[in-house]
Amino acid sequence: MTEPCPQLYDRLAPYVDGELDAADAEDYALHLAGCAECRDGLRDAMQLVALEARAASSRAAAAAPVPGRTGGVPVAASPPRTTRERARRWSTRTRLALSIAAAAGVALVALWLARRGGPVAPEAPIALATAEARTVEGRIAYAGADRYRRYGVARAGSAAPGDAIPLPTLARLEERGDLHGVAAAYLLLGDAARARTYLERAPASADVAADRALVLLTAGAPAEALVALDGVLDRAPKHPQALWNRALVLRDLGLARLASEAFGAVAELGEPGWADEARERASALSQQADERKAPLDEIHKVGPRLATAPDGLPPELARKVPGTARLYFYDAVRGAATADAVRALAPLARTLDGVSGGDVLSRYLERTAGADFKRRGPLAARYARVVAGERLDPAGARDFLAALRAAKQDDILLGALIQASPDRRTVPPALLPEFRRLAEATGDPWFHLLAVEQEAGALVARGDFAGAEALALPALSGCTVDYRCTRLAYVLGDSYLQMLRLSDARRVLGEGIARARRTGEWLLEFRFLAPLADLAMLQDDVRASMLPLARAYVGELTRRDGRCVTELWGREELATLLNNRGDFQGARRELAEAEKVAAACPAAVPSLQGAFAMAQVALDDQVERVRAEIAQLRAAQSSPVIQVAYDLVEGIALLDPAATDAGAAPAGSGSAAPSGSARDPAAGRALIERAIAASRKFPDDVTAHRVRSYGYALLTLDAGRAGDWQQVWKLLGEEAGVTLERCALGVAVEGRRSVVVARDDAGAITGAYDAARFGTERDTALIPAALRDALRRCAEIDVLARAPVQGSPALLPIDVAWSYRSAMRASDAVPSRGPRLVISNSEPPAELGLPRLLPWRSATPPDASLDGAAATPSRALAALADAGFVEIHAHGMVNAAISDASFLMMSPDGGGNYALTAAAIRKQPLRGRPVVILAACHAGATASYRHQPWGLPAAFVEAGARAVIASPDVIADADAGAFFDAVRARIERGASPAVALHDVRLEWLAAHPGAAWVRSLMVFR
Repeated sequence: MTEPCPQLYDRLAPYVDGELDAADAEDYALHLAGCAECRDGLRDAMQLVALEARAASSRAAAAAPVPGRTGGVPVAASPPRTTRERARRWSTRTRLALSIAAAAGVALVALWLARRGGPVAPEAPIALATAEARTVEGRIAYAGADRYRRYGVARAGSAAPGDAIPLPTLARLEERGDLHGVAAAYLLLGDAARARTYLERAPASADVAADRALVLLTAGAPAEALVALDGVLDRAPKHPQALWNRALVLRDLGLARLASEAFGAVAELGEPGWADEARERASALSQQADERKAPLDEIHKVGPRLATAPDGLPPELARKVPGTARLYFYDAVRGAATADAVRALAPLARTLDGVSGGDVLSRYLERTAGADFKRRGPLAARYARVVAGERLDPAGARDFLAALRAAKQDDILLGALIQASPDRRTVPPALLPEFRRLAEATGDPWFHLLAVEQEAGALVARGDFAGAEALALPALSGCTVDYRCTRLAYVLGDSYLQMLRLSDARRVLGEGIARARRTGEWLLEFRFLAPLADLAMLQDDVRASMLPLARAYVGELTRRDGRCVTELWGREELATLLNNRGDFQGARRELAEAEKVAAACPAAVPSLQGAFAMAQVALDDQVERVRAEIAQLRAAQSSPVIQVAYDLVEGIALLDPAATDAGAAPAGSGSAAPSGSARDPAAGRALIERAIAASRKFPDDVTAHRVRSYGYALLTLDAGRAGDWQQVWKLLGEEAGVTLERCALGVAVEGRRSVVVARDDAGAITGAYDAARFGTERDTALIPAALRDALRRCAEIDVLARAPVQGSPALLPIDVAWSYRSAMRASDAVPSRGPRLVISNSEPPAELGLPRLLPWRSATPPDASLDGAAATPSRALAALADAGFVEIHAHGMVNAAISDASFLMMSPDGGGNYALTAAAIRKQPLRGRPVVILAACHAGATASYRHQPWGLPAAFVEAGARAVIASPDVIADADAGAFFDAVRARIERGASPAVALHDVRLEWLAAHPGAAWVRSLMVFR
């Protein structure tokens, strides 16, 4: 048993009763800040004092003379106690309370709350901020705690003490029900956890919300704090405490330019003391940003001249930004035309070796200085000219590379493969094997990582995200060459973004930008801002709360860059995000600002993103301008996939405004465009249909997939708006590749609009359209009762559902048998055959940080199994080919960029690949027509991203599985074996998977009413 803190008994009671001298009180106050046990004791003592105060008040009221009860004779009052007597009484009670609390864990809060009176009238805030200096950097939005004092943090006990809140003061706050005041007191005392509990109970207000955000900031959650603070400022734009704390949040996010501006906004309020400190902080942040950028600017000035002016980069400058300095060092050595010029770089080589450890650069310099410069010199001079900006046409580049190969100048060739490439950044794919061989031959970790970066980037460019991860993730684990590690993190983070693996993207991008900041790489840090803004946008698509974070990253990027083209990009980026959120007025405001920027920016050119954002919200008088921009974009773009996207965008602009969320109107409001309008709904629909048809030529392209998906969404909802249920059904089936004649349900949702169609057991179609839906799309409220009733006579229901509905386990009640349909085959009625296969206990790379799953339990052993390290993708594919019933217990991941990029995380193959992808499964026909149980992490979960239904079940269905059973939730390991054994037995006796799941689920719930996990199981086929 842990011994209690001795100061709990020896010093707390005298501290509470004011019996310690000033020095001891200060010392104990510092002890309280670090001792949770004593803070708990302080809380209990405070409640006891409050009880005493309440009781004393009650006794005084009872002792007051009451006319008619004493014949007018005053009742004698007790003689007043001295302060010392009162202190002794409190001290005794306090020590008693502490003894009880320590022995039995008794809390007095509940007792106090039970004995409190009702609400009391508001009173003036009690002064809490009494010390000469404040120790809380943020501002507390409680008037009694926001008195200005200079900020001072205790360093070795030398700074002024923080606020010491007298216990009677805390008791008074409790007595009068001032929960915000109590929270403010705890914030001043540095106890954010207790402050949070009081703030959660305090009446809602802008001030309380601001202090809740301060708690998040104190807890090290700046992104969440920013979202909360922007919510306060939306209601109260000049809220001083929220403005101040927002500046701190932006600083903690590393957004120095934006944080400086935010402190400037506080200074403009002119508050005594606070305004001066805000100006100082704004100036300091701006200066720090300039100082961090300055070394990099200087290196970029002197770096290109290193081959001829090797002393231009002094050691102290190289140490500040060693990664960029090393880049220029390599180019200087390659471009040095004489041995003496190479040796002159020795001091820089020693400096950089000293930073990274070892002597790899010094040894490289020695080898190069011994080369034959009669052969090397002219090639080195040519390389230097290329680095300085000389452009090589394709023939010139080939000749230069051939000369380097012939002269065996491999180090120059290594650099020239990049410098002589068309974009001067990436090695052409055909030359990557040679680049990798040259890089590995150097023995320099810098070039090993550069080769991995180039190869991974090429894989990302062609959509092989799993391959890119298999290369980059092991290289990044334990990576020590900071500059190259940071660049590799950028590639991997971008790959995760494109896969919509947002938690992985957040981790890798966050680590990458932190490394860039730590190593002084200002430009690399700058590069991360755009993908972090994209990440926030994608998170906002799911959580609808990340707009402030996206806006902050965009704002910092545009301020650091300063170019009008970047500001234009930022405006269009935010307009896209606001469109996604349904804030069309906000999007129009951003686009209006973008138009002003474009008008004053000679370098500005139309972009696909800007045209798409404008097409969604264009007013009638803006349609022709959108079409003109699209025409300009078409003329400058050769990519056939992007031309398909232009068809979609132009089609959107031509649609009736009521056919989009930005102008949706109730059914029956008419679909004709206004007289004289530039709209042409029929032409718009024709363009969208053309885009859908053309997109099918590029089945694996992300852009084509999005065009096809969004195009179908627009046409389906437009048909629903017109009440054309037959057309709605046709479009849903056409997109899914499914033909269903009866007992089927179709659902499509886009923003606020939804359409639902049903075919009853006789094949009759009914439907419903809602232009202003305010409910959730993922529950039974989406399906009108009349349409559910139309399906009651069906023994089994097939559901065609677009994103974000597909995968909702509660779309239909559990008392009917139903399944999601995603494919149609002539062999659907053929029963599964082949052995039962169980794949479990896979061991994905430890770098992913995944928890180990519990082992599978079943009453019936499988016919075949893959377990542990043997559960690799290649072995799984081979075993799946002929299985008749499959159970997979592994972590699941999905790539929402395209529908067939889902994968399961298995044990690594010999080459390091651990991803069992949908593309790989589709190449291996599942001849046994298996029923597949995916007992993987939330394997039935489908994305709520716009227009992109995706998930693991569809991958197995497309591979040939008869059906897939999965859940978006957690599956109970203890019961799953028996439950799925019963489902399998029903299927083997001839029941369809949907009917088998329905029957077993109802029986199971009757016997196990608390087994909620079985409710979320779904069938996909």
